Amino acid sequence: MDFKAYLASIANMTAQQVEEQRTALTAEIDNADENRLDEITQAMEALEQRSQVLQLEGRRQSAREVAAGAGTLLGAGTAEGTEARTLESVRGSAEYEDAFVRYLRTGDATEARALLTDLVDGGTIPIPTYVADRINTSWEHSILASRIRRVVTDGQMKFPFELSATDAEVHTEGAAAPAEEVLTLGEVLITPQTIKKWITISDEALRLKSRAFLDYIYDEIENKIMLKADAQLIAAIKAAPAASSATAVAVPGLTPAALDAFTIFSALAELSSDALNPVAIMNRKTFFNGFMALADTTKRPIYNVVVENGRPVYYLNGVEVLFSDQLAPMTEIIVGDLDGAVMITPDGDMVSFVTDPYSLAEDDKIKIVGKLFAGFGVVRPKYFVRVTVTPASGA
Repeated sequence: MDFKAYLASIANMTAQQVEEQRTALTAEIDNADENRLDEITQAMEALEQRSQVLQLEGRRQSAREVAAGAGTLLGAGTAEGTEARTLESVRGSAEYEDAFVRYLRTGDATEARALLTDLVDGGTIPIPTYVADRINTSWEHSILASRIRRVVTDGQMKFPFELSATDAEVHTEGAAAPAEEVLTLGEVLITPQTIKKWITISDEALRLKSRAFLDYIYDEIENKIMLKADAQLIAAIKAAPAASSATAVAVPGLTPAALDAFTIFSALAELSSDALNPVAIMNRKTFFNGFMALADTTKRPIYNVVVENGRPVYYLNGVEVLFSDQLAPMTEIIVGDLDGAVMITPDGDMVSFVTDPYSLAEDDKIKIVGKLFAGFGVVRPKYFVRVTVTPASGA
């Protein structure tokens, strides 16, 4: 049988024959020449399409049998209490995980959509529960972005803040009424942008089992996106003005000549009285090579290390320390309450994926792009302070 006839025969294969052919072709790959590799690739694609058709036909047949009175419709309220078919139950199934992985590998969402049927609106392919749990865990491991407020909104969002206001007054009975408060509001506009990371997938990775493939993809993509989210927050804090304007809140700055035992205290003194949960954000070298060598006036260390859940948590002058490579070692520190910042996510805080099986097809690779649509902003005045170590001239 010539190759064209073989490809045509795939359309009539049974599920067992499809799997047998996949196994046989996989065994040929290592010793195949370039022409044979092209044929194997075409055959694998045809076998995958036939497999999807067979699965769809099987589900349709089951539906017809149920409609005719045979079998049991999932969620029909049997005596055993069969679980109702919901979006969450589908997303948590191994079948949907496999279909989602095939969607990532090929860009063809036919099988995933067939499993979802009428459970979702529009063209969105929801991620499996296993992937959602991985992303939530990744957010928890984020150093900064996980600790700020997250708001799901449509597009841009404005956050009002008090730019200026007259003080309250004591009104003595019988005296003239105090003057009306004069309140001036400012607004911070946060505009979301796309945080993007893409990778190419090799033949070896494409052959991974479903969960191993998902682990590979998300380890490569989601961690980088979360790191960039932290970097965007740092950039927003560093870009804020020292004094509030009509469109931006104040982030005061300090410029000590050197790090000392009172640097963090000096920054805390500049914060708003409403900033109740301050942290100190710095490069790891600033803490370990700088502050850990300092002592107070009684020669005692100014840092403390507490082990929580098996992990060390570091403190300076009683303030928790968070680490960021976005701050220059030994010269940049941010002290503040992370409640003063907001992240908006118009599409939710899940990373979405786009598969491109075409642009690198000549190299037998696919491209997978991860995207998070998010915006970051500082929305409360004097909730952060920038510390920039500026040695005196000639020092």
